[in-house]
Amino acid sequence: MAVEELKTELEKLISGLTSSGFDSIDSGVLEKLRVLAATAERLNMKTGLQLIENLSGAMKAIQEGKSKAESGNIRLTALDFYVKKLSGEANTEEL
Repeated sequence: MAVEELKTELEKLISGLTSSGFDSIDSGVLEKLRVLAATAERLNMKTGLQLIENLSGAMKAIQEGKSKAESGNIRLTALDFYVKKLSGEANTEEL
């Protein structure tokens, strides 16, 4: 998967989470985040990897009742900002 493909997949995921919220977290979303994190790591996108892992961790904490939806929303907003700043032409991070 190339940077542009990763960006597209993250945009889809962000859009879905923005629509559905964090009230009911599908385990498929967490698995998708795991795959996207591995891709970001392989592409040497350190900031992207960190933001994906932060969102995944927040979602797991929300599922376990250890955190609230606001925590997930903050991490989702940070990842959304990052994705919007990614260049589709470069194989490295802009941030």
